[in-house]
Amino acid sequence: LLLQEESNVSDNASIHFIENELQAWEDMYIQLRNRLEIHNHNEVLSFGKANYLAMNAETHHGRLSAFSSFTEALEKEKAVFASVLNHIGRLRNLKSNLLQEEEVLSQSLQTNGISKNALLEMWNAIERNVEKLSRVIMFHKRSKETFTWHDLMTLEENHQIHIPFSMAIENIYDALKDIDEELAQFAKCAIMNGWVDAAPRDNKPPSGFCAPFLSEGESRISLRYDGTIDSVRILAHELGHAWHFYIMSNEQSTAFLDDYLPMSMAESASIFFEMVLVDYVVKTAESEELKKSLLSWKIRNSFNYVMAIRASFQFEQTFYEESQKGPISADKLERLSIHSQQVAYGNSLTEYQPFVWMKYGQFYTANVPFYNYPYTFGYLLSLGLLEIAKQDGSKFHPKYKGFLSETGKRPVEELVKQYFHIELNDNKFWEKSLLQINKDIGEYLELVQKEV
Repeated sequence: LLLQEESNVSDNASIHFIENELQAWEDMYIQLRNRLEIHNHNEVLSFGKANYLAMNAETHHGRLSAFSSFTEALEKEKAVFASVLNHIGRLRNLKSNLLQEEEVLSQSLQTNGISKNALLEMWNAIERNVEKLSRVIMFHKRSKETFTWHDLMTLEENHQIHIPFSMAIENIYDALKDIDEELAQFAKCAIMNGWVDAAPRDNKPPSGFCAPFLSEGESRISLRYDGTIDSVRILAHELGHAWHFYIMSNEQSTAFLDDYLPMSMAESASIFFEMVLVDYVVKTAESEELKKSLLSWKIRNSFNYVMAIRASFQFEQTFYEESQKGPISADKLERLSIHSQQVAYGNSLTEYQPFVWMKYGQFYTANVPFYNYPYTFGYLLSLGLLEIAKQDGSKFHPKYKGFLSETGKRPVEELVKQYFHIELNDNKFWEKSLLQINKDIGEYLELVQKEV
């Protein structure tokens, strides 16, 4: 017994050491990324600015130029980034072995309150739908020699709508009001009370961020609002996080206050707000042309959740398996990344996103392996919850609040079953959520084929 206790103490010390090492390598990644200089024509761009311009520059030429320059800069630095990622892979596998886990994924699933079976049911449902989902890609690809990931994600339709910040607030308010007045008032108060810094400064990342101040029952949100529909979506997403934190601050959940916040719940809360907004703006589009543009954007956003994130998950899982054999070269990491995208997109594109494993900081996050699948989970769950909200009317909101208030107290699988009678181990739920995306695709193709 004494030897066992000594062994446990030794293991705990080793785990603590590994966690510190992981943090050091995450810091190294951030430093390398921040020092990266991207030369684009006569301008030197930061990592964040290059990434932003590659997807959001005003002209097709501007986007393509920034994307090419960004890719060239990453190509030159791939060896050092590969070295950092290899150290992280080695340490994660060591930690997993010390915890006597079957794989690195095990701890993540436990933290998120999801069984491996439920996760597999979700991925399998997506796999069964890849061909249907790819119909949009095949439509855009017709009669073209090449149609790349970058072509797909920067289709011109995404750049035709400019939304002033005041209109963004109005849209979010009206959308949430359809679910419940309390949600709408919360979002309005958060903005009116100065919780949101939306200035589009160059040093801000493309995505948003929400920081809770639990004792005050408040949050602070930062995002780069640029008038695109996507920045309205990000604002709604972060307000969803703020609402979740607000519910938690009222609840005083010990699990939550001890920094235990399952990503599965966090992303379900934020993406639900996002889906409510997206559904509303498509539904209230004033013209067929606007509706077509919004549907195109909505579908491509769904591809991020069910294709790009699936590819990230598959890459990460393969990476940890391969890491057990020793360090992996930068070129092999890139091959693994491209292969995972080919599978996720059903081989429907002629080129895929280069150097995802360098661009996505989530792979380097010290204390959170698999910082990916909870987004897909939250997205598909939110699609299901939105349908329930439409059916249940005023009965939905109290259930939704109750669901969020139990964050961290019980596994999310138990909570969705209790509050919404959803069985996550049943592929019928996942198929039903994916049907919503396929309906959008059908409607979009009907609109665009009128023009062909």
